[in-house]
Amino acid sequence: MKRLTILLLIFLAFTSCSTTETTKNPVRVPLFEMGESGSQFYRIPALVKAADGALVAIADKRGEALGDLPNIITIVSKRSTDNGKTWSDMSIVAQGDTIGKCGYGDAVVIADEKKGNLVAVFSGNNGLWQSNENNLSRTYCSISTDNGKSWEKVTDITDQVYGGVYGTNTRYGLFTGSGSGIQLKQGKHAGRLMLVVAARNDATWGGTMSNYAVYSDNGGITWQTSKNAACTNGDEAKVVELTNGNILMSIRNRAKGHRLFSFSTDGGETWSEPLLNKTILDPACNGDIIAYNHKGKNLLLHSLPASPTTRENVTIYISENNGETWVPKRRIYNGYSAYSSLQVLDDGTIGIIVEEGKWDSNLPGEDGFNLGYYHFTIDWLLEGDKQDQLFRNSM
Repeated sequence: MKRLTILLLIFLAFTSCSTTETTKNPVRVPLFEMGESGSQFYRIPALVKAADGALVAIADKRGEALGDLPNIITIVSKRSTDNGKTWSDMSIVAQGDTIGKCGYGDAVVIADEKKGNLVAVFSGNNGLWQSNENNLSRTYCSISTDNGKSWEKVTDITDQVYGGVYGTNTRYGLFTGSGSGIQLKQGKHAGRLMLVVAARNDATWGGTMSNYAVYSDNGGITWQTSKNAACTNGDEAKVVELTNGNILMSIRNRAKGHRLFSFSTDGGETWSEPLLNKTILDPACNGDIIAYNHKGKNLLLHSLPASPTTRENVTIYISENNGETWVPKRRIYNGYSAYSSLQVLDDGTIGIIVEEGKWDSNLPGEDGFNLGYYHFTIDWLLEGDKQDQLFRNSM
């Protein structure tokens, strides 16, 4: 009897430890902090997994000015080989020019599993709203062939992208949606790299923008655009491949309130009319969306601020029906927070970078962002509905 009791206690202890390991709260790891490496401001995170399993994080290093282009911005990256516990020193993806007073920003990064490369597409030179026919906001590409340790010389792909969007019409300006792009895995377009741009519809400052898919079938050497816009009043957007091979585009809603969704059934070449999804909130903010298979169940994970009006409380939503309906599961950061980028790691755990802070003088406090990295398990995420536990890691 005594021996049986001891064995039972050992079993219970093991079970308790196992549960704790898979459901414990994430720990925040500083990634890009205000004041780091002589830069007061960082923004626009992108997180991708390289072919060697390393995580590569990319951000805008904005120096002493928080603003978007035409600010003098340098795109920088860091690598982690231990699932984000520690990170390397910064590397340069695209160097801003203080003499020519031009910069680069809003990088989208895609892991090309076919070639083993990382492909970054980003905007540069003039700003979106300052852009005009004679001085466009340009589009660039850079490729890393060594898992994000270094990046090739920047290539100008402006004519390829603008030509597809505007044709022979007036070119007003466009920018890349930032964060993570995708590589298609199914169907005749398997291997295709894809991201989304937002293109101005006219010369009006702050006017409407249309979302186009931009894709490459040769590893980022040449690029094409979708035949139609997924949305004619959109902004930054993300794409994810669904289990049936269709593609969902999740679009920032400039009117705030809820997210806009559009779908493609032909590899991103044409898109449906956008639909307002009232089960997921959107305060007009960028976020991320990824697919995750959990014990044979296909899930979608979407990170966004959990408010219809204010960029705060970045939360992960889950859909079990290809994006038809969404349930908020876990709050990653409690307080003002904005853009985020998600990535599934080799061991099935999940990493996320969150912009912690604000850029709104109408809200109390100092403007600016720290970019923090969080690492968690799918079990911790799914237990959110059981425990109703809102997580905040206070440092």
